Amino acid sequence: MEALLIANLELNKNEGIYQKICAEATAIGNVIGRCTLLTRLQDASILLDTGTGESVEVDQSLLNCAKTLIDHKEINLVYIRLMVPGFGLIQLMRKARKKGAKIYYEIPTYPYFAEQFRASKKKYRAAMKISLDCLFFPFINYLCERIVVIKSNTNVHMFHKMVEITNGVQTENITSKNYQTQWDGTFRMVAVGTLYPYHGYDRVLLGLAKCEEQINGIPVEFHVVGESSTINDLRKLTRHLGLKRVKFYGIKSTDELNCMYDQFDVGLGCLALHRRNANIDTTLKIIEYYCRGVPVVTSGLSPLEEKDYTIHVTDGEDALNIQEIFDIWCRMKREKLEDLAEIAKKRFSWNRIMGKLLENGL
Repeated sequence: MEALLIANLELNKNEGIYQKICAEATAIGNVIGRCTLLTRLQDASILLDTGTGESVEVDQSLLNCAKTLIDHKEINLVYIRLMVPGFGLIQLMRKARKKGAKIYYEIPTYPYFAEQFRASKKKYRAAMKISLDCLFFPFINYLCERIVVIKSNTNVHMFHKMVEITNGVQTENITSKNYQTQWDGTFRMVAVGTLYPYHGYDRVLLGLAKCEEQINGIPVEFHVVGESSTINDLRKLTRHLGLKRVKFYGIKSTDELNCMYDQFDVGLGCLALHRRNANIDTTLKIIEYYCRGVPVVTSGLSPLEEKDYTIHVTDGEDALNIQEIFDIWCRMKREKLEDLAEIAKKRFSWNRIMGKLLENGL
C-alpha cells in the first residue's frame, strides 16, 4: 500500500517541525508499506521518498503535483497537514476520494484560532485565514475519513470524525541523557525550538533576575536553542535585565543536540499557555525532552501520564519561581530519571502513534 503526506510548508531541514513531518511520513510508510512526502519549494514542489531518502524537485505547485501523483499512482492514503483551504484543496480531496484513497486531515494544534491570531504580526491576514478555515471546514469534514488532532484544550468540542493523537519523535535519531556522571553543581534549564510568546520564557528571565541567577549559591543557567523573532525579544530582555548566565545558540542539528543534552537538568515547555487559549502542553519540545531523559517544566497538562517526570508551574504573567523548580528537581530520584527516556520513547514513537492511528483504518 502507498501513502502521500502533503504539507504546504517550505522548511529548513534543521527545524523541529520539518523533522517531525519527515518522521510522521516515515512512520506511515513503515506501517502501510510506502509513503511519499510532498512539501513546497517557492512555486515548485519537493517529493521525498521516505523509504530511500531520495528527493526530487518538481516544477509544479503543491496541489497540482499532488493531483498528478493521484492520477498516475495507486495512492491508498492521502494524509494532509492543515493548510489554508480553498477550492483547489477541495478538488484534490474529491479526486483522491474518487480514486479510492482514504483521506486523513491533520490539525496539529486544536483549537488553534487563538494561537494563530495572537502569534501573527499581521492580524488581518490571520483573521482571513481563520475565516477560510471556518468556511471550508464542512467540506473537509465531509470528504475526510478521519480528522487527526493534537488537542491543546480539555474543554474543546471534538467532532465525530476527530481522533486524538500526541506529538511524537523519531526515536532512533536521538540519544538519552547519561545519569552515570556526577552533577557538576550548576543548574541548567534549556528551551529548544522555534519560540513564540506563549512559551512564556520572558517569565524565566524575570525569575532569573529575581533570584540573581543563583539558588543558595548554586549557579543557574538558561540555554536557548533556535531562532525566531521571539528569541530576538528574549535577547533584548536579557540585556535589559543584565543577565550573565543566559546563552543563545541559534539553530542546532539533531547530532549537535545529542552532544549537548547531557549538561541540561530540566527542559522548559510552555509556561504561559493562557496566551494561546490552551491548558495542555502539546509542544514537540517536551516530547523530545522526555525521550532524552530530561524532566519537563510546564504550566499545562502533560501528555506523559507518569507524573514523577514533570514539574508543574502556575500559568500566569509573573516571574517564574526558580527556587521552586530547583527544589522539586532536587527531590527527583536519579534512578527513576534513568528510566524516563525508555518510557517516553515507547510512548511517543511515531511508529507506535501511526500504527495505532491507522490500524483497521485502511
